[in-house]
Amino acid sequence: MVNSSEKRWIWAAWAIIWPASLYSIYQQTNLDDLKWLDLGAFTALAIIVALFPIMVNQIPVFFLNGITLVIYLNFGLFVELIITTVSVTIVLLQVRMTREDLFRIPLNYVMFLLMSVSAAGIYSLFDLPGNAAQALETPMHIVGILAYSLTLFLMNHLLITLTRIYIYGMRDKIFERSFFWEFMTTFYILPAALLLHLLYHKIGPIAVVFIGFSIASTSYILRLYYRSRSMNEHLRLVSEIGHDLTARLNVKETLDLFMERIVSLVPVDQAYLYDVTNRKDLKLIRLYDPKERSFYQQGDRKKKEEGIAGSVWRSGTGVRYGKRKQWIGKWKETAPSHSESLMCLPIERDNQIIGILVLLSEQRNIYEKYQFMLVDLLANFMAVSLLNAYHYEQTKQISERCPLTGLYNYRYFENALNELFQDMSEHTVSLIMIDLDHFKKVNDTYGHEAGNDVLREVAERLRETVGKEAILARYGGEEFAVILPHRGSCQAAEIADSIQRSITAQPFVTKHTLDKGQKVALNVTASIGVATYPENSEDALELVRHAYRAMYVGAKQKGRNRVSIYHELQQTTENIPL
Repeated sequence: MVNSSEKRWIWAAWAIIWPASLYSIYQQTNLDDLKWLDLGAFTALAIIVALFPIMVNQIPVFFLNGITLVIYLNFGLFVELIITTVSVTIVLLQVRMTREDLFRIPLNYVMFLLMSVSAAGIYSLFDLPGNAAQALETPMHIVGILAYSLTLFLMNHLLITLTRIYIYGMRDKIFERSFFWEFMTTFYILPAALLLHLLYHKIGPIAVVFIGFSIASTSYILRLYYRSRSMNEHLRLVSEIGHDLTARLNVKETLDLFMERIVSLVPVDQAYLYDVTNRKDLKLIRLYDPKERSFYQQGDRKKKEEGIAGSVWRSGTGVRYGKRKQWIGKWKETAPSHSESLMCLPIERDNQIIGILVLLSEQRNIYEKYQFMLVDLLANFMAVSLLNAYHYEQTKQISERCPLTGLYNYRYFENALNELFQDMSEHTVSLIMIDLDHFKKVNDTYGHEAGNDVLREVAERLRETVGKEAILARYGGEEFAVILPHRGSCQAAEIADSIQRSITAQPFVTKHTLDKGQKVALNVTASIGVATYPENSEDALELVRHAYRAMYVGAKQKGRNRVSIYHELQQTTENIPL
């Protein structure tokens, strides 16, 4: 982003360089014999060509070089500069500049001044004899014209590259698509420009009509061709993104991928994704800024008809705005200060709106109709992929979770532990095994429903105690297991002590199902064993065996309601006298 200081320097450089250079060139130009009718015809042609630029990587490419060559040969450098300035102004008016981008006008004026002066300087080095009518009579004239055109082309590319690097802070490749399009337009139009020059000296300004029509029509046709080609590339990109979305079987990954890839499809400075919750309101679930990365925005909710997203939800029809003043009154919250263009469309699945997508850009009138259609198509891809990911996660959760406690089951525990040992970067892993003491008496005395209540409450207390990094599982029956990646035996022992305190700190309140549902308070204790890799074991199976041994031998056989650490148990065993 160009800061205010840099913009002031650009304006100051233009105010010093451009008028002074133009006046100096004017002083060396003889305009007494100027044919105003002929000049008007060439000016009209230059303006018409400037109306059909091809936007390549946000860089306008147009057929001006060939026309300025003919103008330079017949009217001189000063006239060529004036007509070039008028044409460049027309092109800049079409690139959807905001107030913040107005510095691009003086910047381009100075750039085209340097290009024209450099090209004229190279041509003058050949010191060719004769007047404009004799410009193609010798091979050296042809070489001079080629040198003029090549200088324009190279200077244009050099100045654009330097501007994007040192002013915009971009790191572009030297040979980008705009380079090849500029090269093609420069030398494709050169034969027609030379033919225009020859015919002009034969039949006068009427030649501009004959040759100029073909130049202008070719410019328009190439513009349509490029837009068609660009649309086909975007359709291919939509297809690729759709396949990538379909391959995702995780809801979060699907949403993040969609938000990240949408910026490769259309120009986006901020993207908002709202979810329709319970068909009552909208909840913002993603706010993506390409410069900052994706993050969540919790708590922002909207009702139907509230703001742009709410009104699109109510109507079911998307909207496009090209200027900030068209939509700012409908944006209830604080809108990004530099945003201009806005696109908002519903995301549908099975003829129901499941979300709203809002895209913002700092450029004016940037969103075209075909881009709206492409985003809508991609959003539908995402909706289907999201449903598939949701169903997959539900199925996976059912297969991996204990339905009673919501903890991971034995199958998931076993797979997770083996994966940790397969990853050689995991240098330390601790395992805590937990068994509730005399739990059979709870079931026999108060009923299995009471026992289930205790198991659910134990699971909840474990969640609150072990932290998010731990892998918590119901090992079977009244046994639980806690895997602690990156935790040594001392840290694991501290967590095990916390688990014991959380279980014994207060009784478990449940209904006595065998006695007419009377509430009872049960004091439950647990025997806990701890083992650590690589301190106490060499593989996953041995880690489980040693943690289980610590729990059974070190805790249960020594009176229950205690924590036993495997290496302490091992030391005690070794110290028993024979």
